[in-house]
Amino acid sequence: MKRRKFLAVGGLAFGAGYALYRSRTPSIPNDMDVDTLYTEGNVFGLPVLGYREQSYTIIADGETADTEFRDDHPDGSDFAEETNFEESYILVAQYGTRSEEDLVLDSIERIESGLRVAISVDKPFLIDHDDLKTHSYLIRITDKEGVPDSVDLTIAE
Repeated sequence: MKRRKFLAVGGLAFGAGYALYRSRTPSIPNDMDVDTLYTEGNVFGLPVLGYREQSYTIIADGETADTEFRDDHPDGSDFAEETNFEESYILVAQYGTRSEEDLVLDSIERIESGLRVAISVDKPFLIDHDDLKTHSYLIRITDKEGVPDSVDLTIAE
């Protein structure tokens, strides 16, 4: 009987901890506003990134957004249409990993040369299959500092 109670309490504690982990809010500078959109697939129409390969692109104006985002993957185009490029820009972080995994923004901080952005890979509790997809994470940043000269991007598993 004590064993069942122990297992039940342990399961509840694990579930609560996992729920808190998944619902965490990113750390960003106080004078910066951030909106995000995660989507599976390559919003630029490029080939699939290799396993754990990462890249980033800064979209600083509507003209660039119109030419860069794929027509057959409307998430990027729709996100760009909602962006006022006079006040904001879009940072697109991409990562090659399993389709079941998601990207989550952990933090953005200012550094001397621009921004340091930390993203983590949110893995499901049980992995069902092993395939490779490009994951795109769009971050709309409204910042009085404007478009950064450089971005130090880290995507960690």
